[in-house]
Amino acid sequence: MLLKQIFASACAIMLLFLLGSCKKESFNSGATKEFILQSATNGASYQIKVGLPSNYNPVVEKYATIYVLDGDEIFDFVANKCQQISNDLGVKNVLVVGIGCGQDRSLDYTPTKINSISGCAPQFLHFIETQLIPKIEQDYKVDTARASRVILGHSYGGLFGGYAFSIHNKLFGNYILLSPSFWFDDLVALRQEKDNRNDNKTRKQLVFMGIGEAENAGRMQAPFEAFYQALQKNYFDIKLEKNRERNLDHLGSRNPNIEKGLHFYFQNR
Repeated sequence: MLLKQIFASACAIMLLFLLGSCKKESFNSGATKEFILQSATNGASYQIKVGLPSNYNPVVEKYATIYVLDGDEIFDFVANKCQQISNDLGVKNVLVVGIGCGQDRSLDYTPTKINSISGCAPQFLHFIETQLIPKIEQDYKVDTARASRVILGHSYGGLFGGYAFSIHNKLFGNYILLSPSFWFDDLVALRQEKDNRNDNKTRKQLVFMGIGEAENAGRMQAPFEAFYQALQKNYFDIKLEKNRERNLDHLGSRNPNIEKGLHFYFQNR
């Protein structure tokens, strides 16, 4: 009987542990505003979350903005880390804008069409530029300069960030590119960077590139390194850093690289 009671208690403790570990992180340091914004370009509706700093003061302050792709998954983690890092460094925090998936992310985040679920990055970037950014800059007290806008993306989101860097460099001045899928469409991201290099290389840039050490060497690592080397060798006014998370794979490296990328941004902006 005693053994059964001990076993039952152990099972209950384990269940509580598992439930706790599965709990989704939430942004708990400041206010979160939410709204739906329908794209005039593709008709999709996007769930937008805006994380305000705990001491948000629109009367006397203007804030930089971090636009986070896959916002339905990582908005809360990014917003919490921004609050923590800005507190630790004693610097002003930012507005975090999470962009949820309005349609398949492989549509919105890929720059060229190779099948039925790819190639809509131009329309998605147009939505961000002409609808989302103007709404954020109208509704909140944010700095409207390019230098005060950041885009953060992982995997296909990192590919989209690289696309924005190369194709429309005037929109964002800061890029956090995490495990970017630069292998896509026979390395189209590398070709786009080279094709637009002369227009972009003299602008001020802040770029953090992160990847997992355990990610596929040929598919992920080689184009990652090639993109990094292109920026390092050819861009005149750039703050650039790369990081490889030891022993971590594509998903496991995401959050550690988010944190390192945000540290790099807050320390160098």
